[in-house]
Amino acid sequence: MDFRQLNYFLGVAEELHFSRAAEKLFIVQPALSRHIQQLEEELGVVLFERDKRNVKLTPAGSYFRDEISRMQLQLRNIIEQTQRIHGGSIGTIRMGHPGSALYSILPEVLSMMYLRFPDVKVQLTEIAEVELIAALSSHEIDVGFTREISTDAQFTTQLLFEEHFALVVPTDHWLNESTFTGIEQCLESGFILPKIEMDVNYGKLLNNVFEQGGFRPKVVYHSNYGATILRLVEKKLGLSVLPISYRQGSSALGVRFIKLPNLTQLYLIWRSEDTNPVLPHIREIAHEAVGHLSFDQF
Repeated sequence: MDFRQLNYFLGVAEELHFSRAAEKLFIVQPALSRHIQQLEEELGVVLFERDKRNVKLTPAGSYFRDEISRMQLQLRNIIEQTQRIHGGSIGTIRMGHPGSALYSILPEVLSMMYLRFPDVKVQLTEIAEVELIAALSSHEIDVGFTREISTDAQFTTQLLFEEHFALVVPTDHWLNESTFTGIEQCLESGFILPKIEMDVNYGKLLNNVFEQGGFRPKVVYHSNYGATILRLVEKKLGLSVLPISYRQGSSALGVRFIKLPNLTQLYLIWRSEDTNPVLPHIREIAHEAVGHLSFDQF
């Protein structure tokens, strides 16, 4: 028994006429009759009652037709799903991101992924910059947004955009856009900053902000999560320096952002040899999502 025989059987079962079925199936009638006879012999049942005028299904034939029809539909669905999985239309992608991505590109990427690939499951993990590379290496995540540049050949990075740093102060702080002249005005202030080694890219960029002001910041609290930092600044427990994209989701907080001339970049990073079929869609959509961002609002 093979799929061809089953298709021949379904053709006859639909037409209940061997000549018409043979014509539709592009096979000569004697050959079709032989295939049906071989099928019946293999099954050990009679599928059709035949006489010179009529062909009709036996009860066993009716049952066999219904089940084979369902099986064919299921097989078509299996084939379609297999092709969609191969093409990345179905699947799972585990994504790591720093808090700042949530205030800029991440919502747009997730929205576009949902609209185009609703059957792809995106698993999100907010993760500190210093832990993201390790999570990629250990296969805890498949792709990440990062401000670090990796020179390791096992990873590939794609620059998405760059943005300004901003000094973050409470709304009633004496510094604002008109009174601010440089970070050196904050020499005596306490700062709330991420705990990042100065030999990593983001640490170097952040440290450079203060070096240009000629001082080392007095850190009163460490936090690697921007949302935590913003709430501490709001409570007047210190100032901070963050990517200015945090301003996008902070209008309800009692903080003010003062743009600094210093820049930071956001990259997409993934394992170079990763064969997850969803990954190319993430890369394409992330690149496209950058064009939807309003950088003038940053």
